[in-house]
Amino acid sequence: MEGGSNQDATWSIRLRRYGPEDESANQDGKKRVTKQARYGKNVRSPLTDERNAIFAMKDMVELFHGRVNLSKPDCKIYLFDGLKSAMVDDSTKCLARAIGKGPKVSIYAPKTRICVTTTPLCPIAAFTLCNVAQLRPHFTVLDPFAGSCASLLAAAHIATNSARPTKSQGGTVSIEVCHNGLVNRDDIVQDFETRSLDPPLDIIHGDCMLYETRQRARQAIGQNSFDCIVTDPPYGIREAMTSGEDDDSSLPPLTQLFYAMGRDRAMGEPLLKVGGRLVAFIPVRKGETLEECLPELQAREEAGLEIEGEGREQVLNDILSRWLVSFVCVS
Repeated sequence: MEGGSNQDATWSIRLRRYGPEDESANQDGKKRVTKQARYGKNVRSPLTDERNAIFAMKDMVELFHGRVNLSKPDCKIYLFDGLKSAMVDDSTKCLARAIGKGPKVSIYAPKTRICVTTTPLCPIAAFTLCNVAQLRPHFTVLDPFAGSCASLLAAAHIATNSARPTKSQGGTVSIEVCHNGLVNRDDIVQDFETRSLDPPLDIIHGDCMLYETRQRARQAIGQNSFDCIVTDPPYGIREAMTSGEDDDSSLPPLTQLFYAMGRDRAMGEPLLKVGGRLVAFIPVRKGETLEECLPELQAREEAGLEIEGEGREQVLNDILSRWLVSFVCVS
């Protein structure tokens, strides 16, 4: 802006519209729901709307001295229209500046993959899991509820180590209980190889609640503990799932995993290294609180895990949210 070191920077303005549903009443009194057109990365917003957006921000735009550059501007401004939040009223506006840019996650979108489950994890959520886990090159990463391995695709992208002489120097391991008819392991490998990523060291068909399955996962990385665990567990209670040692199948899957990790820890075979992070999505239904849905305190203590920071909520629909929560292994 004027007087600043970047006062001659080129700029552009783009409109992103999220198309909220508007309710209106017909003449007979019945509600009618209409949707606004949605504009984003793949659908260009009309020039008329973008001109209107510029005029609406006239006082700010007049401070820009550089020229407009629509292809590669030094400063790209996005106007988001249609965002709704219980904490923000219609008169509140927010101006934000992007200070970083992540990978092109669209190449991992479910529609581009060979192996896709009925409820695949979106790539942005998968990368967020890995980033919160503070994943680094040479980390060993486990997903005990891997599905089609969306989280491990993100991990491989972040921490790919093509020159890996020994298994102890990094890599990912997948555990999934579903059979090949639902989750085809060969297709998973192709999803990694077609993107020039290292496939998982082992794609285990088994139940992570069983000691033998967890032991096979440790063997895949040289009989060591993992640097981090990232996962999006099944939402709700999985039927007929038992640990093989204790019948705790009535508990949520993540709580069951914590107790299983506690048993490994008691035997001197921890699944997660001290200082390592377990990052997971936790489902919370309407009327529930995050505290009520967290793995119970006893399970956390037995696993040697403590909550790190505050969880972050993503609203999925009117009755269900999922919270991103990080646990750190302290002992």
